[in-house]
Amino acid sequence: MPLPTIALLLTASFSLGALPLTGWAVRVFGRRDLRALGTGNVGVSAAFIHGGKLAGIAAVLAEIARGVVPVLAGRFCFPDAPAIAIALLIPLVAGRYAIARGGGVTNAVWGLLVFSPPVAVSSGIWGLLAWGLAQRWWGEGDRARLFASRCGCLCTPIWVWVWRQSMPEFLAATGLALLLAAINFSQGDDMALSKSEQLFSIDDSLDAAICGDKAAKLSQLKRAGFNVPAGFILASKEEGRGKKEEGRGKKEEGRGDEENAERLLISNSVIQNLKSKIQNRMIVRSSAAGEDGDTSSAAGQYQTIGPVFTEAELIDAINCCRQSYWTSEAVAYRRQRQLPATQMAVLIQPYIDSEFAGVMFSRNPLDGGSQIIIEALPGGAEAVVGGQITPVHLEIDFSTPESLEESLSEFENNSIIDKSLIAKLVNQAQAIEAFFHGIPQDIEWSWDGEKVWILQSRPITNLQPFWTRTIAAEVIPGAIRPLTWSINRPLTCGVWGEIFQLVLGDRAIGLNFNETATLLGSHAYFNATLLGEIFRMMGLPEQGLEFLLRGQKMGKPPLGKILPSLPGLWRLVQGERALNAKFKGDRTSVFLPALQSLEKEEGRGKKEEGRGSSEEKILMPNVQCPMPDYQYLSELLERAEQIQEWLKPITYYNILGPIGLAIRKAIFRVSDEWLDNDSAPEIASVRALQQLAQKLRQAAVSQSDETLSVAHLAQTFSETPALQAEFEKWLDIYGYLSEVGTDIAVSTWREQPEVYQKLLISMAQKAEINLVKKRKLGLTFGQKWRLDKCQERAIVKNEISEIYARLLAHLRWTFLEIEACGLAMQVFEESGDIFYLEFGEIQQWIRSGASVSFKDTIRERRDRLLADRDRPIPPVVYGNLLPNSQKRSIELATSASNIMQGIPASIGRVEGFVKICRTASTDLGENAIAVVPYTDAGWAPLLLGATAIIAEVGGQLSHGAIIAREYKIPAVMNISEATTRLRDGQKVRVDGYLGTVELLE
Repeated sequence: MPLPTIALLLTASFSLGALPLTGWAVRVFGRRDLRALGTGNVGVSAAFIHGGKLAGIAAVLAEIARGVVPVLAGRFCFPDAPAIAIALLIPLVAGRYAIARGGGVTNAVWGLLVFSPPVAVSSGIWGLLAWGLAQRWWGEGDRARLFASRCGCLCTPIWVWVWRQSMPEFLAATGLALLLAAINFSQGDDMALSKSEQLFSIDDSLDAAICGDKAAKLSQLKRAGFNVPAGFILASKEEGRGKKEEGRGKKEEGRGDEENAERLLISNSVIQNLKSKIQNRMIVRSSAAGEDGDTSSAAGQYQTIGPVFTEAELIDAINCCRQSYWTSEAVAYRRQRQLPATQMAVLIQPYIDSEFAGVMFSRNPLDGGSQIIIEALPGGAEAVVGGQITPVHLEIDFSTPESLEESLSEFENNSIIDKSLIAKLVNQAQAIEAFFHGIPQDIEWSWDGEKVWILQSRPITNLQPFWTRTIAAEVIPGAIRPLTWSINRPLTCGVWGEIFQLVLGDRAIGLNFNETATLLGSHAYFNATLLGEIFRMMGLPEQGLEFLLRGQKMGKPPLGKILPSLPGLWRLVQGERALNAKFKGDRTSVFLPALQSLEKEEGRGKKEEGRGSSEEKILMPNVQCPMPDYQYLSELLERAEQIQEWLKPITYYNILGPIGLAIRKAIFRVSDEWLDNDSAPEIASVRALQQLAQKLRQAAVSQSDETLSVAHLAQTFSETPALQAEFEKWLDIYGYLSEVGTDIAVSTWREQPEVYQKLLISMAQKAEINLVKKRKLGLTFGQKWRLDKCQERAIVKNEISEIYARLLAHLRWTFLEIEACGLAMQVFEESGDIFYLEFGEIQQWIRSGASVSFKDTIRERRDRLLADRDRPIPPVVYGNLLPNSQKRSIELATSASNIMQGIPASIGRVEGFVKICRTASTDLGENAIAVVPYTDAGWAPLLLGATAIIAEVGGQLSHGAIIAREYKIPAVMNISEATTRLRDGQKVRVDGYLGTVELLE
């Protein structure tokens, strides 16, 4: 073995290692000197971090070549002594570290890969395994990464021995491994440094966990086109003192200013970099984790320092800002809000010379009302938020376009701020709230004489949770009495809780599903904040909150985010697929026997032989109390409790059934027009009444040739026992229905036969009765197959709705019997009083057996309900208070446009005259356009006589929409406050395709 050749190769390897290839690559492509940046380590990671992607790639290629060349030279010159090829990597790495100031890991890895791929791959796998174990112990971070790198180096000799079985090669690999490990321990880590001292630009997408919520939100706004000053973020340091120890589950207590608020070192390169990016004066702002977050603002907890002029002032400002994270007040705030203690990122921006600055709220921060609040002062915004000077206070009402214009006009001469600037601020506030999916915002702004700059935007944290009428307005519309709510709320919240727990699994721990719904102003609202959080957990898109708050469509969920919920969603799908069979089993074994037992208890006969459940007799409930004593009351209470137990499973079916049908329709692209809804109670009842009306008309015509008057038809009906019997039979079958199927306080059809007898005569008076025949759709084979996948579920959904409505009707009649006893015992004053009590109060009264009087309570609650019926009910409530808006009547002349936009529900275009229908018993008259507050199965007979339908709430799947499509009646849903904005006899044009109502006078 020629020693001169070996010496020459060793010298050449050292010289090759000494060449600053990576430094040259960064100088050429990044125009920077790595020796003066970061830790001074002129390595590949530093090239990427400080020189950019192109410089990093060039450095990688150069170091790969540098590591491969000595190995190939050694194998070529000494093919019989492979250990020399490994040994040549030792002087290469030494020269790389001693002169070129690099670590040499990239050289060694690629050199070993060329020398023996199995050795290199095995070492790499071992390093990855060590990384995984280290992450479980220390958590994700630089400590685990460095540990894995050192393990990978030190295990290389072992794998050389395993694969090569050569002692010289083992010794050479051992020397190389020890050298690499020693260098690794002694060198700085640019990757770790980059996490704490890397400058992120506010123009980039930022991670709130690294850069803080304030910077992340400003980044979103700037990238969306809002006027946000340029800025750079010095990320939070990972080694923050109060941090949760990874892998051990123990949180360190905040240690006080002495231990936590030490002065942090900031490299000169960072300061020089900042000064090169922001030439003029700067301002240093805090951007801590949890600051300006969704549930905590940390307002005033941390320091903002500016203006900053020199590098020394900048260093002091950054340190002062970071130290404010550990003041006793800030630590106490985080503990009280249960926020994790990490460290603080710092946001550095140009200092704005303001003519005016201040804060504004996109909604009234007291009650979430439709007022934008602006507070401003000449100069910077700090004076406003500081609270030491009283600023200009403006309130701009934007509830209608007219009120907004009126508010702006008031400030024409009464404000030190120009009207045009106020208008700009209003537009910005509304745009930013819309950008953040309808969440009210607390916004800091500045005006430099030309532009409005957005300095900060965060949620108004006290306006939470958000409550929405979306969905709730259809589930249980109108003003709700206490008894109805005390029964419906546990049922609804319980079932939705079961569904969400099924999907989320262990992630549902900590969610309070009892807060899914509430009653505000006697109207039902769903918790949009809770549902939005659930949507995020399920991986649904951000538009989920806009769907709840603004009724907008939801986008497609990103696959990556929905993956964790796939097992739960699969469980839900399995439950949905088994719903038909499970319901049919429960229908036979539970629900039908339950209904039969209720009829037997109430003494109203049994199910007739050979008839389906749709022909069960529903006779008049007992309105007299046969024995007004507490023993009988206890029996009635037990019956009411048992009905509620039966309602729990049918409520589950009643919620999951329509959801499953909607999903099936979307998957198989089945139109509503294809579905046969003949079995739906609201459809079947109307058709049966139509058939009876036709018989009445024929009987009246046969008796007289005169024009059929209401009096003549009424006389014919009273003189024809067969028609009366058929009408009674119709009431027996469909008497359980009511205007609001979910509200037991609303009378059933069976309790007001005179109303429907009048409707029967009105139908019979028409020259032609539109009996809708079976439709012939002419579907293709593929369309029929798709329809079959949905039709059975539609039929089952109707059966579910029928049983649900029947059980609620029996529950109502049971309470009417309890009320009859209460009237006899002078507990109540008049009919309907019981529905102003909660179920728990009724239970306590009956079980105590004490003499009580609820008269004052009932009177107070009745007055409140009447007031709530007349007040405007907003579609969204922010916080737990209804906005304190004054009662207002909306005149047609105040509308800036004569067109009202709603949701198209049934195509067709009709001109006609309005009839305001606040109840289903309203006399609609001839050729009227029905304007209703809501629609339910009980509204079907009334809506059938309308030429068009306008509803205040509802969507394309509401009862009114189904009826309208079935009978080809144009319909528009979701016209806010239609019953007050329109008036009887007013001429309008309804376009069910565009979803518009045009005022023609």
